[in-house]
Amino acid sequence: MPTSPPEFLLSPNIYWHYGLLIWALVMFSILLIQLPVAYFSIVRPFDKKFEIQEFTLEKGIFYVSFLIRLFNYVSGILLQPYKGRPLKGLAKRFVDGRFNYQKSVYRKTINFRAHASRFQICLCYVLVVSTVIMFAGLIPLLIHNFILYPEFAAAHGG
Repeated sequence: MPTSPPEFLLSPNIYWHYGLLIWALVMFSILLIQLPVAYFSIVRPFDKKFEIQEFTLEKGIFYVSFLIRLFNYVSGILLQPYKGRPLKGLAKRFVDGRFNYQKSVYRKTINFRAHASRFQICLCYVLVVSTVIMFAGLIPLLIHNFILYPEFAAAHGG
């Protein structure tokens, strides 16, 4: 058991404590490190390069517009190698749907992968892995707080 006071623990179980701590660090890195870096290294350069203006919700909520464009650029960068490959089922529908959506939005076909640097490609992979960890971490958090240790979570405001 750690030597810290119980009010600083995320769980009475040490394994859960460190698991939740790692998940919280991933969330921290997404919100305060990865998204600002992605905005300045992916979204702004592609907006300028392709002169994309007044995209969905651009005049409305900035953060929603930024996330929509970031998802669009990341999916364009990461899915470009799969565009011409023979895919089946759900993968084919997802890849074809993303590129059909991009064609309808930009009114032209844009190869984001050809215009992306190695850093931008690596950042896209980091964003995808972090997002999967973020959403996958919600399931253990809910199990911990509502099934395994509800009294502990209630005592700590969780």
